[in-house]
Amino acid sequence: MCNIDCCTGKSPIAKRLAARRLLEIEEEERQKPQIVMATPQSLLYHYDIVEMMAAYIVSVSEMRPKYGIISGTLLAPITSLIEDPIEIPFENIPHFPLSHLEDCKFLVGYVMGAPVIAMADRFHQYEGYSLATCSLPVRVMQLCGIKTIMLTCCCLATHPKYDAGDIMLIKDHINFMGMMNMSPMQGPCDPRFGARFFPMVNAYNPDLIKSALEIGKTLGLQKHLYSGVFAFCGGPYRIAPAEEELLRRLGADVIGTSLVPEVLAAHHAGIRIFAFAFVTVVAHSKPQEEFEDPRMAAKVAIESVEVTPQKRQACTDLIGRLIYHMHHGNVDSDSPK
Repeated sequence: MCNIDCCTGKSPIAKRLAARRLLEIEEEERQKPQIVMATPQSLLYHYDIVEMMAAYIVSVSEMRPKYGIISGTLLAPITSLIEDPIEIPFENIPHFPLSHLEDCKFLVGYVMGAPVIAMADRFHQYEGYSLATCSLPVRVMQLCGIKTIMLTCCCLATHPKYDAGDIMLIKDHINFMGMMNMSPMQGPCDPRFGARFFPMVNAYNPDLIKSALEIGKTLGLQKHLYSGVFAFCGGPYRIAPAEEELLRRLGADVIGTSLVPEVLAAHHAGIRIFAFAFVTVVAHSKPQEEFEDPRMAAKVAIESVEVTPQKRQACTDLIGRLIYHMHHGNVDSDSPK
């Protein structure tokens, strides 16, 4: 420890050298890599903050929704089911994250008498959003009061039986992102959202899947309606043929880059879940037409199907009728999972 006797005993040159050395030490410390502790996913949106978001939506809409809908961009017309919806832009909601999309909002209203809150797009992890942000809309809907949520997305097929335009009701998923230690549940658990440890058995409600299959038959969709396993991958690139073969061997029927973070938040909260994936790209292994130019065959194999008004309407009708069946007693929307 330096003291007054030490300093007074030094020559001016020694004092300058000592001061210079202190400056060098400080500069070395500044140049060292700094340890950065990432905020755990579960702490990005505290319960009180999410409660403020939900309270704003409920106060503006003057209703508590019972059903939630989140659809991908291509299936956004599903939200047209809501009669005279109240539109709540994201930027008006306290603390709610802004999206790069142009028309970002919640829609609140009624579908054949059922109180519904809907979101016509979603946050994607591959766009730079955290998984906590991807699942945040479900947390907000949870505190708004929903008991059942319906989720849709587009997907790539791994199973060669699927054609572009088919609908796969999701009965289970393979969460590859979760296996790589990427989850919206990482960090401390607030029991007001749900229990710390929860099983993923029957996350996708079997009764709703059964009802949807029956509704699909009445809509004439039986040739284009399946149930299967959804694989959640990072994206946004499309997988290589070898990866597709691996996923198919592991039991995945389709692949998508969204939806599962929302499912985790909903199941954590005890919300009943119905989800389907709309096939826009067929499997590499699916037999293709023969082309003289192999480049044309490859191009056809990866092109997305055009989502025609008829296909959009089929998806919309499926959701609309399922809501009607749940709300009017054909399916008990308040029964446990």
